Amino acid sequence: MINIANISVVQPHNAISQDIDFVMTMDGSCGLYNRNVGDIYHSSYGALSEAKEKFIRPLNFHKNFLQKKEIKVLDICSGIGYNTKAFLNYLFDSKIEPKTKIHIDAIEIDKKLVLISPFINDGLRDCSCSYFLLANLQEDIFSEIEQVNSVISDLKNRPFLTRAVVALFQKYRFDGYKYNLRRSYLSFLHNIYYQYVSKRNKKPLKALKMNNFSFKPHYMDARLFLKSAKCEYDIVFLDAFTPLKLPTLWSEEFFARLYELMNTDSMLVTYSNSAAVRNAMLKAGFFVGKTFDSKKRPSGTVASKNKNFIEHPLDEFDFGLIQTNAGVTFNDPDLDWQPEKILEEYNAKKSRLNLQSSSSYIKSYKRKEETLCTT
Repeated sequence: MINIANISVVQPHNAISQDIDFVMTMDGSCGLYNRNVGDIYHSSYGALSEAKEKFIRPLNFHKNFLQKKEIKVLDICSGIGYNTKAFLNYLFDSKIEPKTKIHIDAIEIDKKLVLISPFINDGLRDCSCSYFLLANLQEDIFSEIEQVNSVISDLKNRPFLTRAVVALFQKYRFDGYKYNLRRSYLSFLHNIYYQYVSKRNKKPLKALKMNNFSFKPHYMDARLFLKSAKCEYDIVFLDAFTPLKLPTLWSEEFFARLYELMNTDSMLVTYSNSAAVRNAMLKAGFFVGKTFDSKKRPSGTVASKNKNFIEHPLDEFDFGLIQTNAGVTFNDPDLDWQPEKILEEYNAKKSRLNLQSSSSYIKSYKRKEETLCTT
């Protein structure tokens, strides 16, 4: 369980649910802590920093997708939207063509988290990305207007929300609710955005026209979505809870289905360094590599059908670790098992295979390296 003693937490917090607290992370961006799972949704060092380092930085190695006329993204466990916002911000900075169409499918089983995503204090230099989410989520937000308003009007929550977007929402709520057509909604939002938020945001907004951007949330188990999905994705962000907490989204079969839904020149990015996850990716047919942050520290894993998209391939040590008990994969044959059953079968599989322990392997590998260095 994450120790949140040194993180600022709203107590008590029941605006989202009884089980989720707002937390302020070290880079000044808002995160969430889930009491039921006993885990923080984002790193305590910074929710925005984590999104940039672990999910966006790996995209810099190959920017081929920036030349595409249409970019399709799958954001699994989108939560309060950090990966989507960081990606949009990346597109603004990359100066993509205004005619480029961006489509993001965001999967999140907790609808409440998605609906408050435009209002979160995300630490970005302006609220352009929040504006795009607000415009695309307007119908869902107004279908749950009382619940959303209870969060953003709660004075205890103010430090965790972006004041400009809350003001925009309040203006929209009282002056724009009478509009019914989507075009009228967008026109109204567009006008008051410039009037009430900030003129400095006009420049990044020119990088991507509202009519060319779509953000579609799917409030369901990601496995159900994958079963019926037909889209071929260019980028996949996998930001689920850790494998032992949520094994449903890390199985061999889950990655096999993702493989089928991705283009040849596409990238799957995750924060996980797990040997079991990397092994499942390999079994699905992916080329797999490691990612590093700006300080050269391991930050996660990237997978692709194109080996040229892998900047740092797995090395001898990584492949050796995969052959130990740490590399035993999760299974979910029909993508419908409960987490408890997946973990039960996983533990039985580990016992049956009786592989070398990861700690034993790491020690022997270090001894081998030391021997080579002294000869």
